[in-house]
Amino acid sequence: MTIMKNRTKGLVVILLVLGNLVAFAQNITVQGVITAEDDGLPLPGANVVVKGRAIGASANFDGEYVLEVPNEEVTLVFSYQGFASREVLVGDQRTINVALRTDVNELDEVVIIGYGSTTKKDLTGSIASIKSEDLEAVRSTTADDFVQGRVSGLLLTQTSGQPGGATSVRIRGSSSINASNEPLYVIDGFPVDNNSDNLSAGVTEGPSINALATLSANDIASIDVLKDASATAIYGSRGANGVIIITTKRGLNGDAQINYDTYVGVSKVTKKLDLLDASQFAFYVNESRYNGSGEPRLYTDPSVFGAGTDWQDEIFRTAITKSHDLSIKGGNQDIKYAISGSYLDQEGIVIKTDFKRYNFRVNLDFKATEKLSIENSLSLNRTDFNTARTETSGGSEVASSIITGAYQFNPMLPVFDPDGNYTKGNFIVQDDGTFVNDVDNIQEQIANYPSPVAYQMLTENKGKASRILDNLAIKWDLAKNLQLKTTLGVDVNINEQSYFRTEEIDFGNTPGAFAAQGKNTATSYLAESTLNYTNTFNHRHRLNALIGASWQDFSIESLSGNALGFPTENFGSNNLGLGLNPGVSSNIIESRLISYFGRANYILDNKYIFTATSRIDGSSKFGDGNKFGFFPSGAFAWNVSEEDFLRDSGLYLKLRLGYGIIGNESIAPYSAQSTFKATYHSFNDNEVVGQLPSTPANSALKWEKTEQYNIGLDLGFFDDRLGLTIDAYQKNTDDLLLELQVPSQTGYIQSMVNAGSVRNQGVELGINAQLFKGEFNWDMNITGAYNKNKILDLAGLDNIPTGYGILGITNWQLLVEGGEIGAFYGYVSDGIIQLDDDPETTPLFATDTFTPGERKYKDLNGDGVIDADNDRTFIGNPIPEYTFGLNNTLTWKNWDLNIFMQGVYGNEIANFNRINLENLNGQGNVLLEAFSNRWTPENPSNTYTRAADGSRNIVFSDHYVEDGSYLRLKSVTLGYSLPTEFLSRMKINKLRLYLTGKNLFTITDYSGVDPEVSFGGQNNNLSAGADFGGYPTSRTFILGLNVNF
Repeated sequence: MTIMKNRTKGLVVILLVLGNLVAFAQNITVQGVITAEDDGLPLPGANVVVKGRAIGASANFDGEYVLEVPNEEVTLVFSYQGFASREVLVGDQRTINVALRTDVNELDEVVIIGYGSTTKKDLTGSIASIKSEDLEAVRSTTADDFVQGRVSGLLLTQTSGQPGGATSVRIRGSSSINASNEPLYVIDGFPVDNNSDNLSAGVTEGPSINALATLSANDIASIDVLKDASATAIYGSRGANGVIIITTKRGLNGDAQINYDTYVGVSKVTKKLDLLDASQFAFYVNESRYNGSGEPRLYTDPSVFGAGTDWQDEIFRTAITKSHDLSIKGGNQDIKYAISGSYLDQEGIVIKTDFKRYNFRVNLDFKATEKLSIENSLSLNRTDFNTARTETSGGSEVASSIITGAYQFNPMLPVFDPDGNYTKGNFIVQDDGTFVNDVDNIQEQIANYPSPVAYQMLTENKGKASRILDNLAIKWDLAKNLQLKTTLGVDVNINEQSYFRTEEIDFGNTPGAFAAQGKNTATSYLAESTLNYTNTFNHRHRLNALIGASWQDFSIESLSGNALGFPTENFGSNNLGLGLNPGVSSNIIESRLISYFGRANYILDNKYIFTATSRIDGSSKFGDGNKFGFFPSGAFAWNVSEEDFLRDSGLYLKLRLGYGIIGNESIAPYSAQSTFKATYHSFNDNEVVGQLPSTPANSALKWEKTEQYNIGLDLGFFDDRLGLTIDAYQKNTDDLLLELQVPSQTGYIQSMVNAGSVRNQGVELGINAQLFKGEFNWDMNITGAYNKNKILDLAGLDNIPTGYGILGITNWQLLVEGGEIGAFYGYVSDGIIQLDDDPETTPLFATDTFTPGERKYKDLNGDGVIDADNDRTFIGNPIPEYTFGLNNTLTWKNWDLNIFMQGVYGNEIANFNRINLENLNGQGNVLLEAFSNRWTPENPSNTYTRAADGSRNIVFSDHYVEDGSYLRLKSVTLGYSLPTEFLSRMKINKLRLYLTGKNLFTITDYSGVDPEVSFGGQNNNLSAGADFGGYPTSRTFILGLNVNF
């Protein structure tokens, strides 16, 4: 019996062992890499478990995992703190690489800060982040366009609708008057120059090209906006206007991932102005001649001329955009790579305008040893563009802009004359419908100007730009918690432009053909070293300390030439030596910045966070003894939700306080030195060249300094499904860099000095809400901000006239103590002079006579005369007081929908287009509304003047200042991703089709084409909010495809 029992037990053991072996033999080994979707970096410690079973594994330092699963029917659940979990059916897959999407409501989201990164939970400063998944919802050709309406406290204005056109960005208002107000841009650790004027050859007409347009949007992993002093002080003298850090996508550990994105877009102008047609224009010319000079009417029956030519239709077109982006990223534990190439071909909605971009990027991460690693970010870009004459400050028609030409040119004239030549402004249509050259100028048209179509088609206005941006970083782990990082970088921008105007294009002052060429090379070298220490003590104390040094060198070399009166036009701008009076100009500008910086971040018990930052900058731009500036900051945050009384409440609460001093050195490099300029003079009938003093030296010239206070509150409810961020700030900027007039007896006109102060105060609000979570998801993001700007001091001056001259109007903007930067000053309209008004009591300009039907103005000081010294007053502010954005993302099964709206409130626009189009002097087309409701004895309008030819005072008044507030449906994107079960058979990870509409509609009271205007380009501190001859924005529809292998 004992033997039998022992045999039975042995048999049972054998069967159990065999069963386990069989079971083991049926298991399947699955492996792969877990990474972050936005930047491709591995997620060490990420979890992977078999759904519904106690089987799982964790990823190693490189995000790699290996897991035994019982069969092919199980589902794996991948998760990581701060990221949304993801489920994958095993099936026949043995290698499963998973990219987890950041959960934007999680407090452990990684945020990029200057020279490092941290988590949202550990932040003490005011920083807003936009991740790659947010960028996918928008299709844009420029990187900075992504931040519009998505970052509270940031105002982005599209200064031109020209493809690739520059944008103007203001973070927490304008702090400077003559220095730049643009933020600092940092791309993969390299501070770049985004001043479009510095990167232009200065030859082409029209708006500047955006330097950030060289960056492909599909290469971006994240955009982080640093707003307050505690966040930006690490950049010292370049932090006063905020910092925008752009991080591009990098490689990952695992099999290669190939992504291809392509789309085609169709664009049209969003709005046209309602102008007179040919028959209405003929009637208008008749009335103007008769009322003004008593001349007989030209046209017996104006109605026979019909609609005529709509010059807006001739200038604008339906534009096509094509885009292709191809990227591949992958690697192993030693080397990771991300390689991408893209091509963009964007037509402009104005004829003969376009923008082409070619991009190639290689990001490599190489782990040489356990302690030494190398990162390199290389970007090669090429852009080609054709532009148009827009946004210039000249007079009427194409002399200022082909857009104003399209508004004003005679609609009675066709595009071509009977001989096939372009018509000109001095052609007149006769009563029988034929037209002739108005040699005697009997119609008093606007000179011999070409039509807008003629100017654009007979003018070469093009450029090309090449850019190399390379940044090499070497990291050496000196000890367990100590790392040395050295960065070497170079940024080279080469911009070449050419301009040619045929002899047929005659402005009267430059007879014959005119040509010009220019080349501008902007180069920046960077060398930086940082030492970073990170450690945790006793599980309570966390310390991160950073010290570093930086050297950056800048140079701009330019060369240009021009000539006119060519004997042949066959060579265009390619043989300037053939022309008369050739002129050549060359220049080199150099500057250098040397810096020392440090930051310490200490966290106690995950509750109390202290940050101290300082930077010393030395700039070659300033006078002796003032070249170096010290910029410190300090911040404190209290994670109240970590206290015992809130820990289990489900409520997240953090208070933040920050203070710092930051600077601005964005002025011309030689502003502190005495400069000279070349001049010509005649001696004994011989022209000689001499040197003339230009600006005086100012050895005391120093930095602008901005002192900023910030208090913030972060709230989270319902396990962070609802998040709220509120910031209040005050920025005081002293020692403003101002260009002031100097006494003429000094031999100078103006000098750069430190004088005056400006204050910005505001409140920012951000709300993130996950309204639904599950099979149907709905995420909502709301941003809102209020900012009030005030000039506190102007060094004792009553006012400083500013602003471009437009239509001969100057000083329409004034800097006044107690006022705002860029504020409009002008006359106050008092309606129209009526027949029964008293000539003796109606105030007029000294040069005017009492004429019913003309505009009258308020006599503010009551002296009976209208004059500039006493009767001009504040009539508008071009800077919005409120900005806001609303972003909704909805997903259901394989469908996704994104709806984004943004707007501004509390600003005015100076509509200079209306000054031309309401003049009613018979010399150009006008608004239909102005002519239909003009003053006549039978219709005594109190809004629009009478029609009368001859000269009329052009007066800037509140009549032309309009409310610029708007709410815009900026973009709507509908996408559909094909089922993964279907795609897996073709080895495709993802295939998504999408349809996007941009600038779909705008709610506004502004009468112009678009309320998002800014005359004078990117650095338009003193001419913001003016609308005159700008390249209009477009409405675009895009159909795209995204495939991931």
